[in-house]
Amino acid sequence: MTEAHVSARVRRVASEDEARDLAAALQRPGRERPVVVISTPAGHDAPFVDPQRVAEDVDGLAEVVVIPTGDVSWAFSSGMPPDTQVYGGASRVYGTDLEWVHHPRRSPLHFAYSPDEDARVHDRLVGDVMRLAVRTGLVGASRTTPCTPVTHGTVLGLLGSRALVSTDDGGQATVAEELVLPDVPLGRVLAPGMRVTGVLDPARRLLDIRGMLPDAATLRRTVHAAYRVGRAVLGRVEAIDDDAVRIALAPGVVVRVRRPQVTGNDLDSLRDLFTPGEVVAARRSPAPLEGLALRLDDVDEDADAPVPAIALLEGGPPWLVAEEEVADPGPGAGAAGDGERDGAGAVDGGAEAGATAGDGGAEAAGGGAGPPPAPPAAPAPPAAPAPPARRAPTPGDLAARRAGGPDPLPPPAPVPGPPETSGGGQAADPPGKAARDLSLSLDAAKAQVAALAKELLDDKVKRHQVELEVDRLVARVGDLTERLDRAERRAEQQATALRKARQDAARLRRRLGDAGDDLTEERWFLDEEEQLRFEVLTEWARTVPAAEKADRPLAPYTLGPRFLTSLTDVEGVSRERVVWTLVMVLTGLAPEMNGLQTHRLRGGAGGDDPPRQREDGALCWRVALQVNTPSARRLHYWRLPGGAYELSRVVLHDDMEP
Repeated sequence: MTEAHVSARVRRVASEDEARDLAAALQRPGRERPVVVISTPAGHDAPFVDPQRVAEDVDGLAEVVVIPTGDVSWAFSSGMPPDTQVYGGASRVYGTDLEWVHHPRRSPLHFAYSPDEDARVHDRLVGDVMRLAVRTGLVGASRTTPCTPVTHGTVLGLLGSRALVSTDDGGQATVAEELVLPDVPLGRVLAPGMRVTGVLDPARRLLDIRGMLPDAATLRRTVHAAYRVGRAVLGRVEAIDDDAVRIALAPGVVVRVRRPQVTGNDLDSLRDLFTPGEVVAARRSPAPLEGLALRLDDVDEDADAPVPAIALLEGGPPWLVAEEEVADPGPGAGAAGDGERDGAGAVDGGAEAGATAGDGGAEAAGGGAGPPPAPPAAPAPPAAPAPPARRAPTPGDLAARRAGGPDPLPPPAPVPGPPETSGGGQAADPPGKAARDLSLSLDAAKAQVAALAKELLDDKVKRHQVELEVDRLVARVGDLTERLDRAERRAEQQATALRKARQDAARLRRRLGDAGDDLTEERWFLDEEEQLRFEVLTEWARTVPAAEKADRPLAPYTLGPRFLTSLTDVEGVSRERVVWTLVMVLTGLAPEMNGLQTHRLRGGAGGDDPPRQREDGALCWRVALQVNTPSARRLHYWRLPGGAYELSRVVLHDDMEP
């Protein structure tokens, strides 16, 4: 396998000492920039994530380091705090604030199981770097003086977490999601064609538009103006505890909804009903002074179409949209982000340890790190350490040894035989001794080479087995995390379905209770009209905030001759719903509520038929009491000249008579 080419801007850790130095440097306070560490998968020389592309996108903001999986990554892991290591194809960004040392989730782990995951992991790594760079002030310098130049432009389009802007001076710039609202997708803040203003970083061509964003107080006023009391609105679940759920109507505008306003069943667990980040429908309810209050127990998502969420910027899209039902992803669809939970590294830890042990043994046997064992057939006194690459003695070596020169090899084992003396009284080498020495040395070297070759072959087999096991474990981790992701998606969908089912059940119980109640227990007047007027006035007092009552009074109204009879005869709709709808009509709020479907009653079923109008100039209107229900109930009323109302009848859907 060929070595992957890595640009000079990407540093590659090549040794265990460099890996330990990197671990120490990451934990050293005062680092100037974040560091992106990308590991190679087991058995591969290059990572599945392109480090060069990551380096280009974070140029000047972070350093990019590639570390190979094996002994090097094991040395790196041994010097890192628990749950902060990187190996086996994983990547993560280490910030400068060192919060990740004690809170590993601050440095999320991103896994790439194949080259197909390059784009996904690349975007997440770049996003992590951008968030850290914004936090530390490396990018997004705020406008500090009136002399700071301001750039104006138009949004051309959006691609993922980036928006392309055409500046008024003919250039181009990019708006990064991390430089706007990190918790809100950029597509829910900006839209093509919008005008934007911000401070331009000329080096990176990043446009910081945070100066355009409204503060929390402004957003709160916008929410008050856009979401009238009684309307169904969209909110995002921010947090859940045992007795309440916190829902954001805008970033920074959070409402705490207590359990009684969510469910009437004390056995329900709010944590089972909601998921953080989920978009839910709620009804705005009255609150004292300028407060905000919500309730979720009486929202019928079929009958109460939520009003569009507010836009965070002028001309922008709604910051929230209702979530559609998500089909259960098939196999292979949930791999994204699977390995990024804490604990995923622990699953791979065993594979890493096994691979390291196998690799270490192979290198010890075949890498020549120390002197080989002495030949078994040639015991000799200890000699000076020999270089790793041993060679067999040559006749020249033996001649030099006999002549008293330096001995490059340990002396061979003595060969028994009768000593011979020379003229000097010393033992002389017998004839043929040099040849015997050479033969014995060659035999010893051959035996040593054969033993080392066998050990090397055994270690290669073991190493291959370990690599296969690592690959199997990595594939197993990918499969398990994919299953976990699908299970979590199903759990979120089931939690939403459970909440809606329980809300439907609660509404049915209330309707059944309304139908079965003894009317004498609810009545405060004997006269039917007086009782209805009392209920309408009471509902108006509860629904319209005190500050808005002067602007939303009850208009004058009379009851048509058939209204009270139709209210009693037409079943299947609660009296509470009728009274609330009457308040919406008499305060002028009904046309603003999509769920009521207010429109003029025409003389026929065709769209060209003229509206119904009486001789006195009164126009007949029709408003929905129910939607998406068989024989849905409707309310007919007359709008009189001068602004008064005459309540005509409660009818079924197909009844088109006034």
